[in-house]
Amino acid sequence: MLDLLSMCRRPGGLVMGWCSTGSPLLGEAMATAGFDALTVDLQHGVQDFSEALRVLQAIDGRGIPTLCRTPWNEPGLIMKALDAGFHGIICPMIDDRSQAEQLARHCLYPPAGSRSFGPHRAMISFGDDYVNVANESVVVLPMIETEAGLRNVDEILSVPGISGVYIGPNDLALAFGHPAQSIPCEAVQRHIDHILARTKAAGKICGIACGSPRMVIEMLDAGFEIATLQNDLRLFLLGMNQQLSSVRLHPRAARETSEAT
Repeated sequence: MLDLLSMCRRPGGLVMGWCSTGSPLLGEAMATAGFDALTVDLQHGVQDFSEALRVLQAIDGRGIPTLCRTPWNEPGLIMKALDAGFHGIICPMIDDRSQAEQLARHCLYPPAGSRSFGPHRAMISFGDDYVNVANESVVVLPMIETEAGLRNVDEILSVPGISGVYIGPNDLALAFGHPAQSIPCEAVQRHIDHILARTKAAGKICGIACGSPRMVIEMLDAGFEIATLQNDLRLFLLGMNQQLSSVRLHPRAARETSEAT
């Protein structure tokens, strides 16, 4: 099983890709594109669990660790995702120590947690000794994206089994009355800097969703271990719109469009 936690510690951090469409083909393409890690999104992604599993299967074997962002701190789906062979969990809207403790219990086998046995596909992917190494290998990242989560970040980070935190800057911005932006405003950036500093002090890993390449670069330079470059749909739209604009701006295309109207 790939040691994602050790990978996060390497100099420069990890650039993560984000799979939201439920397309195994796009997932496979992202696995070969050069991303250091991937996340399959079940919260805001337009995919159900069966589709997410097919995306994971398309990625599998490429040497790219893959996390699952679950819709909520719900034990059934969290355990199902880990049993399917995801390397870890990103869980949204964790506000306090109690919720972080629940998340850790869902992800860890007894006696450290309450995860039920049944890692049938995980053992296919990671080997028959998976259960013996899972508690030390599974990455557990609660999302800090609310006012309460920001206030309680130290308590969340202190929970055994929590690997670090993952920041949702857009929800964090909205929580404090600011617009969601590709580059956070100064007030939101101060909150982000605070979360990063507290995570560093706790000796754990910090990840963040980024709305632009510039933000990815800035966050990794600041010391984040994980920075996510948008998602598959957004990257597709950016590439498509850029290519189509290039065609439309060509004089011949512009002339033919004018003549057609």
